[in-house]
Amino acid sequence: MFKKLIKNGIYPIIKSQPDFLIIGAQKAGTTALYRYLSQHPQILENNTWKEIHYFDKSENYAQGFGWYLGHFPSKFQKRRKLTCDATPSYIYFQHVPKVIKQDLGNIKMIAVLRDPVARAYSSWQMHHSFVNNSNEKLKAIADQRSFATAIEQELNPEFNPAKSPYNYIDRGKYVEQLENYYNYFDRDNLLILNIEQFRDDLESVLNRVCNFLSIENFTLDKIYDFSNQKHNVGKYKFTKTSDDEAKIELLKSYFAPFNEKLYTLLGSRYNW
Repeated sequence: MFKKLIKNGIYPIIKSQPDFLIIGAQKAGTTALYRYLSQHPQILENNTWKEIHYFDKSENYAQGFGWYLGHFPSKFQKRRKLTCDATPSYIYFQHVPKVIKQDLGNIKMIAVLRDPVARAYSSWQMHHSFVNNSNEKLKAIADQRSFATAIEQELNPEFNPAKSPYNYIDRGKYVEQLENYYNYFDRDNLLILNIEQFRDDLESVLNRVCNFLSIENFTLDKIYDFSNQKHNVGKYKFTKTSDDEAKIELLKSYFAPFNEKLYTLLGSRYNW
């Protein structure tokens, strides 16, 4: 308790706050974006792992704002550089934008989206790979089910996303998540990207990010280096069964109306 009081009293004075957030989406390339930006001369990494999970996990938020600031460099270390919290689940939880606005004000945020069907399958692959993992924390969130079974259960009208740690389908309803953020922030506060843009034109999309953050663009040499880097590439590989393939086709139809609403909201279309 004493340490908590010290942190909440002293850290707001000596510690820097994040200048921008990478809010999601899960399994959409946020690790790669964070690693690219951490190599920018005007950006300073935070003191811990990129995902702080302050605003989405009640046990962390209960630690107080000083606990959060403890993950960032001091104001002396930071000087004029920018710092970032990259927690990709921030986009998903409904209560998060309200507390971000309350604690950080009109902060800039970046969201990277991915075809929701591909995102769902990638997320399942990750969680399913934890089944035989020696790390107890990862094993605790392992998904024993097949992909087809998981999707079938989530499509059940009685399924409650609030009681599931996975939510392969619900996390892909980006239009609902962004509309929730727009209830608290102006659209100028959010830069929305698509993971395919990183694959198709890395230079252009990183220039957009730099312009959004009001920092210098990366050099062409640095862009070339980035094109040869791989970040957070899953080592898991599962063969899709016929049932999995059928569920993937079903999800394409399921997400179609959500995607159309997203395109209308953003004023641009993706190849989903």
